[in-house]
Amino acid sequence: MRQNTPQQIRSPRIFQWTIAGLLCVGLVGLTLGLPHSPAARADVEAQFTFFPINTATSTRTPTPINLGNFVWDDIDGDGAQDAGEPGVAGIQVQLWNSAKSLLVAATTTSGTGSYALVAPTPGNYRIRVILNAGDFFTAKDLAAGDDTKDSDINPSGLDAGFTDIISIASNVISMTSIDAGIVVFKTPTPTRTPTPINIGNFVWGDTNGNGIQDAGETGVGAAQVQLWNAAKTELFYTAYTNASGAYTVIAPTPGDYRIRVVVPIGVSFSPKDQGGDDLKDSDINPSGTNLGFSDSFTIASNVISTTSWDVGLINAPASFPTPSPTLTRTPTQTPTPSPTPTLTPIVLDQRLYLQSLHRP
Repeated sequence: MRQNTPQQIRSPRIFQWTIAGLLCVGLVGLTLGLPHSPAARADVEAQFTFFPINTATSTRTPTPINLGNFVWDDIDGDGAQDAGEPGVAGIQVQLWNSAKSLLVAATTTSGTGSYALVAPTPGNYRIRVILNAGDFFTAKDLAAGDDTKDSDINPSGLDAGFTDIISIASNVISMTSIDAGIVVFKTPTPTRTPTPINIGNFVWGDTNGNGIQDAGETGVGAAQVQLWNAAKTELFYTAYTNASGAYTVIAPTPGDYRIRVVVPIGVSFSPKDQGGDDLKDSDINPSGTNLGFSDSFTIASNVISTTSWDVGLINAPASFPTPSPTLTRTPTQTPTPSPTPTLTPIVLDQRLYLQSLHRP
């Protein structure tokens, strides 16, 4: 039978090995073998100290962070992404460090105005947007506090064109709320020369005084009609009705105006706005602070003529006296007086003159 006897220990040494994931260290003699029986092996192992083996945790490679998202044309300049406001293509967008001393990445917006930049690691950054000539940034952080609808670029100051500092934590992999509102330069539309507006139309004798153009009621000739501003402080145009009672005054531009009709003593105006038909009623105030004037009316920029301004007169003749043209006297030219001649004194040689007087 084989005996379980260890070989001779030559010298004590530090000995270590791994048992079930533990580091074993002990002071033992260097042997050529270890006991094979469990009891003998246990006696040997009791001489050792066991330490757990710590495995180092591997360092995670930082995940790049995607930053974006949108550059849009803020047509109304209110700092909010409104319906119908499009993205702007081809705008250069850059990623800088927070000190604005290192350019980290750059890109341009897509056809729809979106963009994406990649930050290599967590940290502090800024987004910069480069404007095209004539464009300018809209106000920052509006849109009623909705960070997905506002602009994040400083429009002026030391950080003009940059965002404020953006801090990206280690657990962030994407940020898509960094937008830029710009007002894109647009070539001004040529200004159309305003077209004068014709305003009329009819002054009639309201024989029954009901304020309505009835059959048999005829126009009044030579009635004076004027066009005033709404405040009644500026006269623009004066005209007289023709023999049929028709008239036209001309407004130089769109705007707010009043019609005025000048009548002599004894003639009055019909009641205003009677019968519900604006083509058959009278539009002049018969009393009050606007006596003789229409109410103020507005002429829009697309209007070239309005012909519903009629005037009913009570006790008016078929025609007022035709006004005589005002003669402008040519001023008489005042003759320019001729300059008075200046006499030049003659200096005589006194010696010669005296000799001539004493000559025998």
